[in-house]
Amino acid sequence: MGENNNIQDVIFALDIGTRSILGTVGIVKDKKFHVIEEMYLEHKERAMVDGQIHDINLVAESVREIKFKLEEKLNIKLSQVSIAAAGRFLKTLTVKENLKIEDNSEIDKDLIRSLELTAIKSAENEVTKYEGELYCVGYSVINYYLNGYIISNLLGHKGEEIAAEIIATFLPRSVVDSIYSVMNKVNLKVVSLTLEPIAAMEAVIPQKLRLLNLALVDIGAGTSDIAISSKETISAYGMVSLAGDEITETIAQNCLVDFNTAEEIKKSIDKCQVIKYIDVLGLENEITSEEVKNIIEPVINNISEEISKKILELNGGKNPSAVFLVGGGAYTPGIKKYIGEKLKLPEQRIAIKGRNSVEACVCKNENLDAIGVTVLGIALISIKNLGHDFIDVILNGNIVSLFRSKQHTIMDVMVQGGINPKLLIGKNGKNIRFKLNGISRVAFGTLATNAEIKLDGKIVNIDSEINEGQNIDIVFAKDGLDASPKVKDYIKKLYSIDFYLNDIVYTIEPIALINGEKASIQEGIKEGDNVEIINVETLGDFKKYMDDETLNYKYYLKGEELKDNYIIKEGDRIYKVENEKINREALKNKDLNKECAITKEKDLNKDLNEEINIKINGQDFSLKGKKKYVFVDIFNYIEMDLTQIHGKLVLKLNGEEASYNTKLKNGDIIEARWEN
Repeated sequence: MGENNNIQDVIFALDIGTRSILGTVGIVKDKKFHVIEEMYLEHKERAMVDGQIHDINLVAESVREIKFKLEEKLNIKLSQVSIAAAGRFLKTLTVKENLKIEDNSEIDKDLIRSLELTAIKSAENEVTKYEGELYCVGYSVINYYLNGYIISNLLGHKGEEIAAEIIATFLPRSVVDSIYSVMNKVNLKVVSLTLEPIAAMEAVIPQKLRLLNLALVDIGAGTSDIAISSKETISAYGMVSLAGDEITETIAQNCLVDFNTAEEIKKSIDKCQVIKYIDVLGLENEITSEEVKNIIEPVINNISEEISKKILELNGGKNPSAVFLVGGGAYTPGIKKYIGEKLKLPEQRIAIKGRNSVEACVCKNENLDAIGVTVLGIALISIKNLGHDFIDVILNGNIVSLFRSKQHTIMDVMVQGGINPKLLIGKNGKNIRFKLNGISRVAFGTLATNAEIKLDGKIVNIDSEINEGQNIDIVFAKDGLDASPKVKDYIKKLYSIDFYLNDIVYTIEPIALINGEKASIQEGIKEGDNVEIINVETLGDFKKYMDDETLNYKYYLKGEELKDNYIIKEGDRIYKVENEKINREALKNKDLNKECAITKEKDLNKDLNEEINIKINGQDFSLKGKKKYVFVDIFNYIEMDLTQIHGKLVLKLNGEEASYNTKLKNGDIIEARWEN
């Protein structure tokens, strides 16, 4: 290595593929990554299948060999490395989630983000049934729905229900652990970890081009990794487990050769018109390159079909503007043509990107071309994020680690932190509709309080970008309280009038009927109730609603008989006497009188057997001698002066206000007192 190059400035990047490993060492100079040495090595055995490490020791042996040869050539000690996880490990899931909208409210940005977050959480819950800890590395919206119909943009609309169909991508943490295990065995410290499709995108499609809707496909040996760009970001990732090995295996089966020989035949297609090989029987054979192309054409067509389907899936069902191909499989005969046909793109919109197209890199070895693109992307990402394959932020006092796959937002932190998206949007309390004295009324629930998000103490929104070490505090939304109307809330004038009836104090106040049944003014009103509030003022009102025994009685005040329209006043002394005329007429019928007497005696005997136990002002009492008991009966058991007014009369049954005629039952708790 040159004398002017400092060991601390050296970037060592490794691209560990299914069939081979490529190690690249370089430095940053004039804002570009200059490659100073590289080493390409194929696995001696199939230590990896479809991009997955099957034999950690074999892979470690290959990495150790590359590391040793590079150290020998450069005369330095390599201790740090930048790597990438294969797209094969990405778990992609499509889900659709619905969200009810209250009171036909206008749809705002926060509601849309909450909907998307709900869908991501649903996808994560589904994936984690079969996987361990996961990192969400990206998602894209396929469709929005408003009241069941597809709509391009929900913002500003109104409706009853919205939905989002998304495709979300996750990376299992176990994958990261296996890659780290290989590096630990060869004494290399991982300073940067990315995803292979992200690395390829970084190299081939720089930030300035990501405004365009482009697809990048890294066709390797075991997998074809895919990344989609749009709106200045990498919007989706994915992979198909079909790539170069499927072509090699087809050649092996048709030519009766082992995998390595089939690989050599595949590499010779564009180099030789006639290819010679020895089959497993030890016989020498010849095959033309055209014959090989005919053998592998159905496989190439199938690979192209699967790649195209995945591109459309990741891109929300739309064709991208162009497709870039990298990796060794990019040179597969006919693959550009087939992908173009299936995506309905002209073939000139399907391009192979080699190393010469990577603007941010200067390379000596152009022979690697498309095969050596991804490793350059790994190095470029390492330069940007050196020492940070994960970033840590604090969410409500807890550390959350995110895989550094893009510029993260608060929404990403919430996904990784397991925040339930429903905690962001509060629901207004339920309203109660009822009728009051024949008129329709609505008791409104309280309004919800939306979530408040603070980043380092400043109020932000869910789309705000976050960086290493920042502190996020989220005060979750609070649902509004359901309406809980009570009868007393609708009494315009609360009053009470105390008067005497046969020298006993009675209190008249507004009477409530709910669905025709007498109720306390403290009673709660329910949905659909029919409520009547009667202001008891006249003697007729009192007789109708408060006095059970009125049929054979007349009412007098100061010796004068009262009519039903008499308005009762505070302190009135009213007396009721039995109507003698009615009694005399009843006595004329002796047989009836005799029958009534017998019946009354039987009823009395029956009543005498009834007994209830109650508590009055903290003391236990047993009420005997009647079949039914009402509140006024308690005054036969306690000492309480009802002949004079000593303040406000408080009558309570089981904590609720009561009247003289309120029915009693076993176990009731009663309060009766004068209150000043």
